[in-house]
Amino acid sequence: MGIEARISDSAVAMATASLWHGTSAISLPARAPFNAVLRSALLCGPGRDAFASRWIGATTVYTHEAPARLHCGAEVYGPPPRRTALLSAVTAAVLAAGAFMASGAIRGTFPFGDASRNINDLGQQLIPMHAHLRDVLTGDAAGDITFNWSSGFGVPFLGDYMSYLGSTLSWLVLLFPRDGMDLALFVIAVVALALAAAAMTAYLRLVRPAGPAWLAVAAGVSYALCGWALDDGAYMTVWLHGLVAFPVLCLLCEWILQRRSWLPVCVAPFVVALLWTSQFYTVYMATMGTAIVVLVRVLSWESSVSWRTRLGGVLRCALAVSAGIGLAAPLLVPTFWAVRYSRPSPEGEFHAMDWLDFLSRLLAGSEGVGSSPGLAVGTVLLLLAVSLPFNPAVPWRERLMWTVVIGLTVLSMQIALTHAVWHGFDTPNGSPFRQAFVVAGLLVIAGWISGSAGLRGVVPVVAPLVLVGGLYLAVRSGSFVTPTTRVAVPVVAAIALIAWLVAGRGRSRPPSWVAAMAAGVVGAAVVVEATAGAVAIDQARAEFLSARPVWGETNDQVRALVQAADAWPATRVSPGAHVTQNDPMLLGGQGSQYYSSTIPDDVSVALAGLGFGYSGYVRANTDPANPVVDAIFAIGARVVADEAGSLRLAENPEVAPLVTVRPADTWASPDPAPFGNQETALGADVYTVPQVRLMPDPALSVTGGRRHFLLEPAAGAALPQEVRVTASCPAGSEVYLAAPAFVGEVLDDATGWRAVLWQSSRLPGVYTGAPVLRAGAAGADGAVEVTLRVYGPARLPANPLGCLDRAALSAAVASLRAGAPSSVDVSGHGITATLPPSSPASTVVFGVVRTPGWHCSTGGDDATPETVGGLIAVPVEAGDTDVACSYRPRGLRMGLAVGAASLAVVAAVGVAAGVRRRLSGRGGRTRGPRR
Repeated sequence: MGIEARISDSAVAMATASLWHGTSAISLPARAPFNAVLRSALLCGPGRDAFASRWIGATTVYTHEAPARLHCGAEVYGPPPRRTALLSAVTAAVLAAGAFMASGAIRGTFPFGDASRNINDLGQQLIPMHAHLRDVLTGDAAGDITFNWSSGFGVPFLGDYMSYLGSTLSWLVLLFPRDGMDLALFVIAVVALALAAAAMTAYLRLVRPAGPAWLAVAAGVSYALCGWALDDGAYMTVWLHGLVAFPVLCLLCEWILQRRSWLPVCVAPFVVALLWTSQFYTVYMATMGTAIVVLVRVLSWESSVSWRTRLGGVLRCALAVSAGIGLAAPLLVPTFWAVRYSRPSPEGEFHAMDWLDFLSRLLAGSEGVGSSPGLAVGTVLLLLAVSLPFNPAVPWRERLMWTVVIGLTVLSMQIALTHAVWHGFDTPNGSPFRQAFVVAGLLVIAGWISGSAGLRGVVPVVAPLVLVGGLYLAVRSGSFVTPTTRVAVPVVAAIALIAWLVAGRGRSRPPSWVAAMAAGVVGAAVVVEATAGAVAIDQARAEFLSARPVWGETNDQVRALVQAADAWPATRVSPGAHVTQNDPMLLGGQGSQYYSSTIPDDVSVALAGLGFGYSGYVRANTDPANPVVDAIFAIGARVVADEAGSLRLAENPEVAPLVTVRPADTWASPDPAPFGNQETALGADVYTVPQVRLMPDPALSVTGGRRHFLLEPAAGAALPQEVRVTASCPAGSEVYLAAPAFVGEVLDDATGWRAVLWQSSRLPGVYTGAPVLRAGAAGADGAVEVTLRVYGPARLPANPLGCLDRAALSAAVASLRAGAPSSVDVSGHGITATLPPSSPASTVVFGVVRTPGWHCSTGGDDATPETVGGLIAVPVEAGDTDVACSYRPRGLRMGLAVGAASLAVVAAVGVAAGVRRRLSGRGGRTRGPRR
């Protein structure tokens, strides 16, 4: 351990002498004549290789000799050249990216093999939305960044952009062809992991410049390839931006803490704003994690550091982060309202995990996507993190603070209240431990602090081996432990122990080549273990999570058919849902299909009320392919599959225009939903909703009947059991079944038995709902008989049948077409209709579901949009010819105001700091150094 000298600002000569005689470090008060000491150090003696920096209100000069302990408790060997630090970060990025790609090559997943990696939301949401973003950026989309005309018959888009696409990395889609979104998302994931590794490595090197570069690289790789990143973030690519944000935010705050100037405070907000717009959800968690790290850092400084200095550092960091969030307000505030208006999450209650199962996720290669936290950071970093409380080479205050805070943070994941705080008081629907990457980052930082100081003695080596080994033995047969875990953990632990015995034990230092070889072996073990863990996790996850196919022949066929029939805005063309629930964004067209966590609740409720099916708690809809719905929303063509599975275009000329003109007093149907809602939206009576009679099999009981029937097979009865639903309708009318919560099958006279809802459907009528289905036709005498069969208890509405009069529908459509506006113009987020001159008072109805944010005008005057059957409706006075509606996200003006104010604050701080520095410099020349 080197020699430390603290001197007053009147002892410059003594400081110079100390450096001359080889003192490793000296600490001077901030007012000391820093330049004089440094100049002397650089000109003479062993101090000529000294490096100087300003640290927590003091000037510290350290040489490249033995380590010296600074007054804040840090272990420092002279900070490495900037080029070396950059090389470490780049190396970590390359290794993390290489390990992730190697795992894909071993598994044979895209782009290295035929197996798809488009699991869950990656295939259903992220790839289609990135395809749509590419269309927006290239001008090929009908909408813009605020509104999406392709999905849900027109929905706000800014919430989706901020939830799924906000990162700068998303713009990489411009480098790929339209059919290359699968590869684009893979590249984005690789780049995000590489950035996370580089950022963490850079942060660790800034915190402990003395630590070995290879260990910083290994720590960065371990963080980027932690269990959460591989198990959750790998397929929910947008979450990886939080993984990047955590070390970047820590890096910014450490920069602010180490430099008392205001330059970092002025620069950091712009980086913070960029991070907060990349994916506010996980970046919010990363910001909480950064606050934890900053508090630990300032509280672990030695007692010689004043509380004023500590508080000043925290406040400067808080100011920079707050200003950065404020700069992002033009996007964040509208997103807040978009989330508030979205389909609410189901009420859920958090249940803590069994602690052994919870802690088993600390082990490398463990897997438990969607149900447990991916805390693993690799065996080496886990051992180092556990060694911190036992390592006397680290000051006791620092050991205590990190140990307590990490323990409390882990505990917070298992307590309902703090768990809710981590998730912004929005209970996650699946993957309940989305903040796990923060804990993984804390473990990596703790491991680095201990490892960079050196494991002094036997206890910090033996204790973690005993504790981790005990955990391994206790959970090795657990449900989250994979075969890779059972092999990798003991093998890597043994490698680490042998490396320590060879290169780290004893007073005599081994030859440099031995130490280098030991470090290389341990570093290689870290990368290999991470790669093997990624393979194991992907393999285990694939056993129960299905993947959507990559772009293939079906995509090409659907897109070609859609483009051939495109007539927007005269009519819509629906691509269906042949690949994903977001095919309109992926393949083009203007269908109803839409799946998003930010889908407006008004859209969900309106479409479900019109007879659309749904899943995901009404966050994804199913097109009923109903002729009345087609007429309402101007669906002139749709892509369908025939009995052989071949895709074709089904055209429907009998649809109303996108904008229709109705009487001033609109008509509302008295029929029950969804048939009555369809009639109201159409403006015509086209259904007969008859009273029904149920005739069940003898072993099937039927109860209720006022609002719904309950069907329940008798115990031990042969399954399935059938029930005939009889009614009387106009002769020749088409019969439709509306039973959103019915789990069973219906016999269609054209297609045979078809499922209404499958037996495996989750929470029928709540999580999943069936669309309106065609069930046959009325006979010449008007008799209707619909046969249903069930395999268990089922629920049927009291009025499940609607009989459609095709002639009445044709007449209604013809009337709407005859009274259509003279012209209709659709812009990125608006729609304008021109009515014939001398038009009477009327109501103009747009084939768009009304959501908050629509603003309309007639004849140049503002008009409050109303609703007809859930659609936008604007009352028009006689003689008015121009009707215009545009969408403006709520909160945009407030966000712009907050952003401008934040920018003004940052500018004011920068100007004030510049003026103060200039005045201080002049004062220094005239008055000399202050005593």
